[in-house]
Amino acid sequence: MSEGRPQSSNSLVAIDLGSVNTRAQFFDAVEGRYRFIAAGEAATTAGAPTFDTNHGVLQALAQLQEITGRQLLNERGLLLTPDAEGNAGANALTATFSAGPPLRVITVGLLEGVSLHSVNNLVDSFHCEIVDSLSLGDRRSPEQVIDAISQNLPDLVVLAGGTHRGASLSVVRLANYLALALKLLPESARPPILFVGNENLQSEIDALLAPITKVYKAANIRPSLDQENLGPAEAAMSSLLYEVQAKKLGGLHLLNQLSETRLSHSAQAFGRTVRFLSTVIDAPKGMLGVDLGASTTTVASAFAGELEVRSFPGLGMGRGLTGMLAETQLQQITRWLSYDIPDEFVLDYLYNKPLLPATLPSTPHELAIEMAAARQVVRLAIGKSLPMFPANAIYPLTGTVPWFDRILVAGSTLTRQPRPEHSLLAVLDAVQPVGVVTVILDQNNLASSLGAAAAVDPVLAVQVLESNAFMNLGTVIVPVGSPRPGSTVLRVQLVRDGQKEEVVEIPEGGITVLPLAPGKAADLFVQPLQNMNIGLGAGRGGWIRRMVGGTFGLIFDTRGRPIQMPTSFNKRQELLQTWEHALTGGG
Repeated sequence: MSEGRPQSSNSLVAIDLGSVNTRAQFFDAVEGRYRFIAAGEAATTAGAPTFDTNHGVLQALAQLQEITGRQLLNERGLLLTPDAEGNAGANALTATFSAGPPLRVITVGLLEGVSLHSVNNLVDSFHCEIVDSLSLGDRRSPEQVIDAISQNLPDLVVLAGGTHRGASLSVVRLANYLALALKLLPESARPPILFVGNENLQSEIDALLAPITKVYKAANIRPSLDQENLGPAEAAMSSLLYEVQAKKLGGLHLLNQLSETRLSHSAQAFGRTVRFLSTVIDAPKGMLGVDLGASTTTVASAFAGELEVRSFPGLGMGRGLTGMLAETQLQQITRWLSYDIPDEFVLDYLYNKPLLPATLPSTPHELAIEMAAARQVVRLAIGKSLPMFPANAIYPLTGTVPWFDRILVAGSTLTRQPRPEHSLLAVLDAVQPVGVVTVILDQNNLASSLGAAAAVDPVLAVQVLESNAFMNLGTVIVPVGSPRPGSTVLRVQLVRDGQKEEVVEIPEGGITVLPLAPGKAADLFVQPLQNMNIGLGAGRGGWIRRMVGGTFGLIFDTRGRPIQMPTSFNKRQELLQTWEHALTGGG
């Protein structure tokens, strides 16, 4: 639990500049503890007709000011000095952003499975698109390599190679290719270079490339063949990401000047929140975070505080739907529809949504299509993230996700559903977790802002996370194995307030709910049958102590992994409706 008290009621405004919406969030002390107070929201104005992000920021702040009744703006802009009574202004401002197109990056590494692999991991954790990669094993001729570099017009080149006191001549040879290619570009179009290779070569790389373009350096990303050191390179990438995007997004420089810390990208800030939660919550099996945005989906995982982040700019619920559709068969989306909707209508909706990403579903059919698409977007992002999960944590029969203790879900499509059962089912269908896992919904879109705020006031971040700002949907118990269809797979008994309740048999193939009020604790004894595994080992059961209830209590998902859907529409419709009724108590 957090310690410390807010000092002199420090208040904070957090700006989150998304690709579609800009949010202004206000945090302040209430009865000696920090709380999330309110948020204002406006359309992001990075594009036409204003091409200035500050217009959207001011509109979001004006709405926040109206909601709270606290003066945050004057004729000069944002008030960052509170008045004596504490009724106006704020002590600090932080900002995160995900607006703007992804950076086009060329990665260069000495060996494909070593330094190039590490460089790609680094770039994939940011809002970037790798447009080409180069290594010693590249079979293209030098002329073809130079043409590829000059024709791709990257925003950034990341160069690595050589362990400490390792290879040098080969790294310089790759740098020479870069130098020749960049000389072919106009000076204004030459991308900066980030060198994260053998540190003994920094001066030589400078002498070769600095006369042509800006060269930035960080510690060797691969100091030895079996060691990866991403931290310094991540800090350098974060700074470069901001500098490149600030040239494209009007108003970003001004927002950065007001912020207490350099603007951070939303994906990295979201990852910091996931890492923090993995350390303060008893989560020995790790924490998973999924942020489903309009243009980008971010997947973050933390095991014992060790964070991995992957950002997928081509996957999202706005412009990112185009990327999803390019990798998806229509049946992978329509299998989640409980309405009989013609394929042509589904495709029309999904192809038109990227043109107007701010539009909301206006009918139950459109809402169903959007939620079905959200499942597939998250499913693809999880699949692409499998290499970053520890291999020994992944359940071998499913090959999907590790045994996570908590899943934090963000993104308006999933968090702002009119009925929370739709959110929970979408998460379970998309992520398909195994074992015992608690699903947490970031319904106020705070995760990225709190990741940035932690750098200014860690106590604020801790106390808001410990409050009810996030929604606990419930704890889900997912046994995995090979049971007989329709048979009993678990026997469970709940002990509430010291009183043992009746033993309940959980059947295979569906969803079963045991009520447990939000915030209430109980002990659960679980006895797996047929060698089923809930994370304690095949056939092993026991007590799960102090399970805390959420919106839906305790949920038993025995649908198997991966979930298999019938080919018949009528059978699929019946199944989908049955699963929904199980959560609402309707059947």
